[in-house]
This record gives sequence, C-alpha cells and structure tokens, in this order.
Amino acid sequence: MKTTTLRNESKDASDLAGAQRAAARPVESLCDAETGVCELPVAAAPRHAEPRADSARGEVLYVGDPMCSACWGISPALRQLEAEASARRIPFRILVGGLRAGGGDAWTDEFRDFLRHHWEEIGARTGQPFSTRFLDRGDFDYDTEPSCRAFVVLRDMLSDRAGAATDAYEVFAAVQRKFYADAEDPTDASFYRSICDAHDLDFSTFVTRFERPDAKRATAVEFREVRALGVRAFPTVLYRDGTSTSVLAVGYTTGAKLVDALDAAATAATSAHR
Repeated sequence: MKTTTLRNESKDASDLAGAQRAAARPVESLCDAETGVCELPVAAAPRHAEPRADSARGEVLYVGDPMCSACWGISPALRQLEAEASARRIPFRILVGGLRAGGGDAWTDEFRDFLRHHWEEIGARTGQPFSTRFLDRGDFDYDTEPSCRAFVVLRDMLSDRAGAATDAYEVFAAVQRKFYADAEDPTDASFYRSICDAHDLDFSTFVTRFERPDAKRATAVEFREVRALGVRAFPTVLYRDGTSTSVLAVGYTTGAKLVDALDAAATAATSAHR
C-alpha cells in the first residue's frame, strides 16, 4: 500500500475557542458512512509539525475521538494494528482531536434521526455494536471535549505503568463501548468510575484532575497538535519517523490493510535511513 507524506503548511491552526464557535456546521456534512470518515468542522490550514519520533523505530499515531462513530467502527482493525506495532516494538500513540469540541447542535428530532441512521449504517458495515437508546434522551449537548479530556487524564494516569500504550487503547475503547453500546453519557465524570475500577485507577483522583483547568488546557493543546499534523478527519492513522510522517489510513479500513501499510511505511523509513 502506498503511503502519502503530509505536506508542509505555514499557517497556524485556529485555537479551541474558534473551533467551538465554528462547530455550528451541521453534523450531516461531517460524517460519511460509506468511507468511514468524520471530518473536522473547521477548515483551518494546519501548520507543519516537525517529525520527532525515534528514526530507528518510528511510531504509529492513531488520531480519533471517543465520540466519533467511525472511530468505534474500526476498533477491531486498530487492535490488530496495535498488536503488530507492539510485536515490532514500534510505539503506538493515541491522540484525541476534538471532533465536536464545544458541541453546538440542537438536540432535535432531525439531528437524532441522523445519528440513528448513521450509527445503524456503521454498525451494519463493521459489525460493531451500537445502541440507539441514548438517542431517546430528552436533551443532550453532543460536545466531545469532555470525553477527549477524560482520555487525556486517564492516559496520563496510566503513563507510569509498564505496557501503558496497550492499556491506553483499552481505556479508549472502553469509553467508546460504554457510549455507543451501553448508551451512557461520557460528558459526565461519573461515567468513568467503572473504567477507573477496571484499570486500577483511583476514581477520586481522576475526578479532581478531570475538573482542573490544566486538564482543559492540555486537551486544547492536543487538539492543536492534531491540526498541526495536517489531520482533517477521523479516524486517521499515521506513521512518523525522524524525518517524515506518512498516512496509513483515513476512514474505514481493515486490520490487514493497516498492517500492510505499516510494513510498507516502516520498510521505506528503514531504507531511507541507511
């Protein structure tokens, strides 16, 4: 599979507040069930992000959002890629991008009908479980910033452990499953109690850190990092070595295709460094 090197851009990405103001664009225009791509709502030109990975091994960067249905759709493929990366001793990092940071869509019948249809399409295509019970709620602000922030905090709490990368994806997928399959609210801090318990993380510590302003700032910084990489849609999977960043996939794909793309990118990087 041919990989594509990201282009350099000079203009800085817009800040989080600008992204939230622009989030009024209808969600119907953001997600495509056929390609499995959910686009960011802000058409900001990203700045160039210099490669920083160890050139000898490189790293896989998975860019998504816990409340991105297409990201949940390819979860099995990502697990296969993560296992392959681990076997090759290639770091597997997860970055959150803030698909709908700030929300902004009225919880209307039309919006809920769109979500129901979209979730059913992705479920049928990928076999991933989706429950539409969540859409029976009387009101909800589809703001993905809190779930992204929660993951940033949980990932940080895991960071001192051996095998943290694997644990991090398990946590990310647990948030997705609890939202999409179990129909629970990831914007509420109490949502994360069972996830903390399952991974031996102190829930009260999580809540304290989740509510701190510095957690919001760190999440906003990560959103900007994602845009600086040139990522405009989720899910996006990248391979980065010491000199370049290559796209392994954008949107729906299979585990086998991701593994093949990683093999091609890693082989090309190794040849380039000889």
